[in-house]
Amino acid sequence: MSLTRERIEGLAPDQASLAAALKLVKPAGWPVLAASTDAEVLWGECQGSGATPYRVVTAADGRGYKCTCPSRKFPCKHVLAVLWLRVDKPERFESASPPQWVEDWSARRRGTSGRPPGKPRPEGDETAAAPSLDAALADAATTATIDPKAAARAEAQRERIKAEREAAILAGLDELDRWIADQLNQGLADFTTRAAAAARTLSTRLVDAKAGGLAARLDQLGTELFRVGDERRADLAIERLGAMTLIASAYRHQDRLPAPLRDDVRRAVGWSVRREELLADATAPRASSVWIVAANLSEVQPDKLRRLETWLVNASNDMNQPGVAVLVDFVPVSSGGAGFPFAPGEVIDGEVVFYPSAAPLRGLLASRKTADGATWPRPLPGLAPALRDYASTLAALPWLERWPMLLSGVALRTAGKGALAITDASGATIAVERGQIDQLVPLLGLDDVSLLCLWDGRTAQVLAADTQLGRWHHED
Repeated sequence: MSLTRERIEGLAPDQASLAAALKLVKPAGWPVLAASTDAEVLWGECQGSGATPYRVVTAADGRGYKCTCPSRKFPCKHVLAVLWLRVDKPERFESASPPQWVEDWSARRRGTSGRPPGKPRPEGDETAAAPSLDAALADAATTATIDPKAAARAEAQRERIKAEREAAILAGLDELDRWIADQLNQGLADFTTRAAAAARTLSTRLVDAKAGGLAARLDQLGTELFRVGDERRADLAIERLGAMTLIASAYRHQDRLPAPLRDDVRRAVGWSVRREELLADATAPRASSVWIVAANLSEVQPDKLRRLETWLVNASNDMNQPGVAVLVDFVPVSSGGAGFPFAPGEVIDGEVVFYPSAAPLRGLLASRKTADGATWPRPLPGLAPALRDYASTLAALPWLERWPMLLSGVALRTAGKGALAITDASGATIAVERGQIDQLVPLLGLDDVSLLCLWDGRTAQVLAADTQLGRWHHED
């Protein structure tokens, strides 16, 4: 399996680890960065706070790793940083024979037989050939003798670490509740002008409490309030603070929730699901179809990571399949280009595996192949069916911030000075984000348009349109 940014994200135990790794993605901080001559193993030395640098060794695909740092997260930020550097700056890795400490690690992974990684087998000597790293790991997994006591100790340690994190999160939620109560007591009029500064300290504490998802919501609150007009700020502040209160309450009572909603609340707080776990989950929702790449969206987060969203529209009109999916990736801002996996307008024949949720939307591509083309789907015409779907989705996932709507038989019309609206044959309308007005001029005056838009309950962000003149895609 090739190493990609998406795979590194899947390996990370949480968002905080990704953010910490980002700070280490600087070759100057790594006096040693190397790869075995067969490119199967990577290693490096990172100068920490002590006199001795941390030593990191990892399989090139991230399936096995070791670091001498004391972190209890696996993989730690140093392993993630080495993998990130390998993707973004492969030229920084010297091709070399592994030092003894790397050979020792590889020998333990492979067993005592077989050639050391990076050392070529003698020319023409097929009997000396060692299996690939993946084969060796698979063989070790099936042939090694497992010490039941060691396995029990490892399981006990995992449970202890999990229990410690649960306790830290609950303490963080209590602090969040007190903080929100303090803000309400002081008054929202003042809060909207100082939201970023007021949230900064608590956000740091929530990260320490292993509640990175809620910390990210707090970090984004100031920016969100700044983007809207004065007349909307107090309402938006109440919505966002209310959502965080709801998430905190749901987390405390998660044992009473249906399994999909429990998965939602745990992810909202900060627990993550690794890519491999999701792909191996037989209960995860799946949809095999032809998908149209509708739009790419990117946003720079306060943690210096760029969030990349690739929105897919299901070309099938099968009402039993999800109509929309979003692929999400995170890359360091310092890496330069956005790095979207697909361009708007591309067509993919593949299977999307969705994260378990009360409202499945985010997913991973489990398999794909290119397709020649696809016809844009035609859902029920008008706004009413899509708005009913949004209402039922909001009831299932109460802290939902936005939801994709597939519309057909609609048109874009001006709605007063400097405003646009989406309207249907019945005369029903919904407002369009003001920031999109210039982009959407080519769609004005066209009838019977099919749209994909993101709806937050007040305004719509148009992502793509299918018209009699062709398709239009949002440009981020």
